[in-house]
Amino acid sequence: MSQWRLPENLKDLLPHQAKKLELYRRSLLDLFDSKGYQLVIPSLVEYIDTLNAHGKDLDLDTYKVVDQLTGKMMGVSSDLTTQTARIDAYLCKNQAVNKLCYAGPVLRTKSLRGQSRELYQIGLECFGDTSFSTDIDVQKTLIESLKLLNIKEIVLDINHLDIYNLIISRLDLNIQEKSEIAQAMIIKDSAALRELLIRFKNNKDAKTLMNLLDMYGDKKVIKELLLLDSSNQDIKKIITDLDVLVESLGELDVKLSFDFSDIRGYQYHNGLIFSAYSKTFKSVVAQGGRYDNLNNNRAATGFSMDLRYIVSHL
Repeated sequence: MSQWRLPENLKDLLPHQAKKLELYRRSLLDLFDSKGYQLVIPSLVEYIDTLNAHGKDLDLDTYKVVDQLTGKMMGVSSDLTTQTARIDAYLCKNQAVNKLCYAGPVLRTKSLRGQSRELYQIGLECFGDTSFSTDIDVQKTLIESLKLLNIKEIVLDINHLDIYNLIISRLDLNIQEKSEIAQAMIIKDSAALRELLIRFKNNKDAKTLMNLLDMYGDKKVIKELLLLDSSNQDIKKIITDLDVLVESLGELDVKLSFDFSDIRGYQYHNGLIFSAYSKTFKSVVAQGGRYDNLNNNRAATGFSMDLRYIVSHL
């Protein structure tokens, strides 16, 4: 083996790419600063027991090492979002709003096809604000960020996880069943989902869950949510919020799509989640959403992107 060979799915950035990444980093952090976000730099490693609190998927993504000083297991940073949530818990005073941003390398045990296991993650998080207007502001900042990077033909794919969580809460499911149903939803395997729900027979909520698989498209699909349960006030509130979102983002020259069976990140996300795509890229460009169920249910929403991926494919 050549002494110059890197491990699989890891690569160097050459001078022109490194320069571009640094210019993008500075521009984005300046933008975040103009929006009131303060820069933090999370530690490169932390103890596994704090990382495990944020879901199985994150744990599987994390490289583990033994702390030679204490003998305790540590994890190399694989997601700056959750680490920033920990920093917010330290800074939090009287539940005040904290607006924090970050930029730095993270390492993951596995990668998407054709992508590096080393990411340069940059993003922002707003803590302590439950208002839906904050979710909209975060998405507006994301769109502004992508345009700053000269990314064209942006598509914002949106879901509201409270719909899925509401339906699941009505079904008598154990932990294993919930996990299997979630995986079937994520890969849109209708046959597997039907088999998992077969014991519920004519249960209304089981049928509703199956119907979610076909609920995707442009803004017109929002009205189809009424077909799930026209008398449910929570669903009516979600429809109202999504209508406001469509109106607020309507003048930003982006295409909006909705997929109410897209439940990625369901283990710690709740409420509004979103993914940004562009024809220039084969995979997702940025992701974000609300996650009010971390750190003693403190309100939080934000987004992040991988600058390594962007500079390598732009």
